[in-house]
Amino acid sequence: MRAVNLIPGEQRQGSGSLTGRSGGAALIVLGVVGGLAALILMYGSASHSISSQKGEVAALEAQASAIRARTGRLTPYTSFVSMADQRTQTVAQLVQARFDWSHALHELGRVLPAGTSLSTLHGEVGPAGAGSSSSSSATNASASGTPASSTPPGSTPAFTLTGCAVSQSVVAQTLQRLKLMDGASEVQLQSSTKPGNGSAGSSGGSGSGSCPGNDPSFSVQIAFTSLPAGPLPRVETGSTATVAAQSTSSSAQVASPGKSVAP
Repeated sequence: MRAVNLIPGEQRQGSGSLTGRSGGAALIVLGVVGGLAALILMYGSASHSISSQKGEVAALEAQASAIRARTGRLTPYTSFVSMADQRTQTVAQLVQARFDWSHALHELGRVLPAGTSLSTLHGEVGPAGAGSSSSSSATNASASGTPASSTPPGSTPAFTLTGCAVSQSVVAQTLQRLKLMDGASEVQLQSSTKPGNGSAGSSGGSGSGSCPGNDPSFSVQIAFTSLPAGPLPRVETGSTATVAAQSTSSSAQVASPGKSVAP
């Protein structure tokens, strides 16, 4: 037997399908509303993130402004430190280039033998191989930033001394002793004269002429090692104090290694 549907076709189509005209439109509306809600949610989240990031940027800019203001207040101190470092370096370079006259005088007193006395003593500074008065060879002010020294690089310090000895053998001993001075490179006897016996030394000027009795008078020139020629080496600021201390300690040594003086 064949089944027959007696419900009209229009009614059968509207009640039997969920995807009718009204049902499809409702689904579309629900989809649009859901999409708009998602977009609104995403916009709100992005807006909140942007606002918090703007707040962080403003806080960082405020911190940077405070740091710049603090740095500006510290600028005079940094300038002072830089100036102090430059002056320290200049002093250290002068210490390295100078000739230690006090140490040379100490060495002279240390090596002079008994039976001798000095009448005159002149310190001289001149170019290598020649001596000239220290007052006439003083260094003029050089270019700005370059330290000046009374013993410029390449100069040769020297002592010219006259004195008396009890005998000519003591004069010869004096010459040997003077060679033991720290830094002495050459000792030259200019004259050694005993009253009534004529000159007994090398050619040159006369002695002091005021020695007691028949004691011979002598004149000697001592040339020291020439200072290094050329520009001074640059000294690092952090090691300035160490370099200066090493230079001072080396110049304060009583005698170089290998040099000894009999008592």
